[in-house]
Amino acid sequence: MSSVPDRGAFVGRAAEISALRRAYHDESVHTLLIAGEPGLGKSRLVTEFTSRLGSDVLVLTGRCPEFGPSGMPFAPFVMIMRVLVRRIGVDELTALLPVARPALARWLPELATRTGAAEPESDRIRLFGEILTVFEQLAISHPLVLVLEDLHWADDSSRDLLAFLIANLTQRDLLLIGTYRPTGSEPLRRLVTGLRRDPGVRVLNPEPLTKHEVGRQLAAVLNREPEPGLANRVFQRSKGIPLFVEALGRALQEDPDRVPADLSDLLLGYQAGLPEDARALLRLAATAGSPVRAGLLESATDLPDDALHLALRRLTDQRLLHATDTGYEFRHSLIRDAVYDDMLPIERKRLHTRLSQVLLAEDTLHAGDRRMGELAYHAYAAGDLPHALVASWGAVTESEGAQGERVQQLDRVLELWDRVPDAARLIGADRLTVLERIVEACFHGSIVERGVTAADEALDLMDAAAAPERAARLYYYRAGLENQSSSGSVDDLTRALELLPAQPPSVLRGEVLAALAASRVFNGDADGAARDARAAVDLAEQTGTPALAARGYAYQGLAAVAGNGSAVAYFEQAHAAADDPQTLLTVVLWESAALVAAGEYQAAIDAIQQGLRAAHETFSFADAGPILLVKWAQALAALGRWPEALGLIDESLTEQLPPLSKAALLLCHARIALAQGSSAAATSSADAAAELLSDGPWARQYQLQLHTARTDIAIADGQSGRAREIVAEALAAGDLITYHHEVWPLLASAAGIADVDLASTADRLPVTTAVDTAYRSVFTATRDNDPATWHKAVSTWRTIDQRYDLARSLLGAAQAELAVGNRAAAREPLREAAEIAAELRMPPLTDAAEQLAERAGVTLQVTRPEPLKQPPRTFGLTPRELDVLRLVARGLSNRQIAAELFISGNTAGVHVSRILTKLGAATRTEAAAVARKHGLIEPD
Repeated sequence: MSSVPDRGAFVGRAAEISALRRAYHDESVHTLLIAGEPGLGKSRLVTEFTSRLGSDVLVLTGRCPEFGPSGMPFAPFVMIMRVLVRRIGVDELTALLPVARPALARWLPELATRTGAAEPESDRIRLFGEILTVFEQLAISHPLVLVLEDLHWADDSSRDLLAFLIANLTQRDLLLIGTYRPTGSEPLRRLVTGLRRDPGVRVLNPEPLTKHEVGRQLAAVLNREPEPGLANRVFQRSKGIPLFVEALGRALQEDPDRVPADLSDLLLGYQAGLPEDARALLRLAATAGSPVRAGLLESATDLPDDALHLALRRLTDQRLLHATDTGYEFRHSLIRDAVYDDMLPIERKRLHTRLSQVLLAEDTLHAGDRRMGELAYHAYAAGDLPHALVASWGAVTESEGAQGERVQQLDRVLELWDRVPDAARLIGADRLTVLERIVEACFHGSIVERGVTAADEALDLMDAAAAPERAARLYYYRAGLENQSSSGSVDDLTRALELLPAQPPSVLRGEVLAALAASRVFNGDADGAARDARAAVDLAEQTGTPALAARGYAYQGLAAVAGNGSAVAYFEQAHAAADDPQTLLTVVLWESAALVAAGEYQAAIDAIQQGLRAAHETFSFADAGPILLVKWAQALAALGRWPEALGLIDESLTEQLPPLSKAALLLCHARIALAQGSSAAATSSADAAAELLSDGPWARQYQLQLHTARTDIAIADGQSGRAREIVAEALAAGDLITYHHEVWPLLASAAGIADVDLASTADRLPVTTAVDTAYRSVFTATRDNDPATWHKAVSTWRTIDQRYDLARSLLGAAQAELAVGNRAAAREPLREAAEIAAELRMPPLTDAAEQLAERAGVTLQVTRPEPLKQPPRTFGLTPRELDVLRLVARGLSNRQIAAELFISGNTAGVHVSRILTKLGAATRTEAAAVARKHGLIEPD
């Protein structure tokens, strides 16, 4: 017979513990999410795993309270940071922070005392960056495991911070573990669905206990082997859920002949044998929510100190509560729910009243205090609507919370408005002001539907003539919200502009003009966009608003591109005006797209590299990085720097990229592969891109690029009928003028296909850039086979240095010259085409040039590139890994390496791991020593 396990023994879960250990030791894994229904033992599993880690591993745990969105923003992370201060001290924490007056000082009064109050302009990104820096710096000195419990109750701010950390974690020896109920939260489910695409994220789904494991747990609870058949009955009843197995075992101990039929009764059995003082304290803790601050629990109870301490000891000994660094929490939320639900409504109301009174009596409570949300919850539950109203309004001023949480509190204010007499006097604001705050929060939080509804109601209440600026701001916000849903915004912006006087100059009028300029650019009104953008810049200069000026200049650049002008000077001014990394990043995102469309590729690359640095500085690489990487690959490909482009594409495709960005990179790869003679590789990339493209408007430009790629592949494979079908399908759309930059390449590719009506489309397409001009020349020259038109195309491609298309047009010019018998005029373009084809290693074009020369009797004197040299011994390190190794030897962190090489932190971490493996080194220092010994890097 097996020995009886201890009552608190951990039963089963060998596979899950092994999976946790594998994830911990796998350097590619930075996040492990554990999903399971209530009572399955997720927290116990994590506790057991972390207890088996070495003593050098720092484990920090935070729990999401059941208040959810109504509670304190960032609750689990605040808990972790407070625990950390107690573990390492405020001086060591200060040394880990990158700034003198950290935003974290708002969370930690002791830190504020040491460093001074947080900078007034500290924003969420700065706060997030500080937290990330603290965790990564900690992980450098010793392994770190962060545990976030009950993520299904996470508030919006905590989910945002969680997503930020997962997207930006780069440090080895740092593992984030989260537990959640898969059916508990729709926002969390959406987040987890997105996180699953990250190769550094693993999701573990523990199974219920087997019948044998239930028997072993039951033996531990009963302290004896269960009778025959009992384990099977408990297994059937509990479904293998450990918490229910334990509760059933306890019930059997109390009365072997009676097992509660109701689950709540079963869980209430944990209170058996408790004296009334302990039961009363348990009910108070259940009402306060889990976890509960020790100070709040102590202040709200009527028990004297000795009785309180004895009751707490009984509750912890009976494993109903357990102590945390900041207070107490229920061993399991289901027990808390059972205790709370077992109370009569009048009992719950009395306890909520007591808790709200204690919170109101705290001297430090003020508007914007993190406890205001807690007070609003208890006052509302107590039926104290005036205090609930005031507390909800006070919670709105919490500067660090997510906009969604602000909207929830403001909606609570509106819900109570007609139920609380004199509500406007109590909060010092009228209903219209509350609606304005809702619209503002929705605008900044991209909460479209609620924001538009609130704006509609506010504008109905408002007399625009009496308060023109307030009305204009509402129109401006509503325009921005409607623009996010692609329903247009020009009418509201025009109305806002009409309401705002030109004098005195105002920032709001400048913002409206800038928004109008952006709308007009995308509606094809280049002149109107330029006019509004200039006016926005003038107002920015008058009001001293550099960020507005930077965007105004950027919109002038976009308008210049749309009007067939040069954008470079405008973007140079935008760069000069951008006085912070976030504004610079915004400028570069517009600039890179405009310059690539205009054919100013080297300028685009320079801007993109600046933007990638700014993305690292602002911890925005996950959002902005994919867009910039796509534009960088497109610019490199256009310039014929194909080895660089292919390296960038391969490296980027290992990232967690949005589907649209992956599709764009695959299409870029398809074009290069086809030019280099691999129709199969081009087809594979094009097909993979097609799987990623949706039917939405943001994907439309890439759908047209896909049509062009497939047309080129069909032509290369000799499938003219297939090419004709693809072109006909593409040209049947009604939005070709809007996407004329993408349509011109398609027309140029299709120009040689017989029996396709292309002229009607070409006649109505605008030409707004040098690239458009070149493709139109190729289209016309292919149709007419006119040498002069071919030479015009050659001239344009040469000006913008688009090497592949230059070579194709040179070959076309040579063919046209030979067709009219001008062999001498054909010789030079034919030679240059063959030389570029050899340089770019394009066998199809090389063969075409040589065959044409042979038929025409023209001797080609082509300077061919030197064959690739055999590299010296590098331990299998790629050129990129050698770049990374040089930076590792300089002592740079993964994040610093990423910024230096314009890659993501995750990619830098992957390169470092591969380098250590290939060099057989255990540490970065050892890798640097091996590299110097074998001449892989220059010695110091």
